[in-house]
Amino acid sequence: MLWPNEASEAIAKAFYDKVIVVLNKTVQRDEEGGIIRNAESVKTSFKGNVRFNDLGELQADLGLTESIDVVITCNTNAEIAVDDIFRLDANRRYVATNVIPSDSHLTITGKLCRLQSNS
Repeated sequence: MLWPNEASEAIAKAFYDKVIVVLNKTVQRDEEGGIIRNAESVKTSFKGNVRFNDLGELQADLGLTESIDVVITCNTNAEIAVDDIFRLDANRRYVATNVIPSDSHLTITGKLCRLQSNS
């Protein structure tokens, strides 16, 4: 069944109230061969519905085996892929672990990401 644009627009207006910022990421190796990940500059952004609760139930529903820290639903035209780093606020960064499309929205799961600074 084709999902009408009007329905997607109504859902977005009612529920997609948080700004998700996708960051450009760089990966470098330090002197000892360790990997340093940095992500600061903005690649793109979109609005979505952010969920932090009942994640275990959602993991079971989606058949996910890895633990997750956040779930976002958003429009299907959001530009994000698995392994992209995104932020919901200035202090917390997440890595996208799944990007699951459906007719009406994308479901994005994320894991808290620990990044090192360039300083």
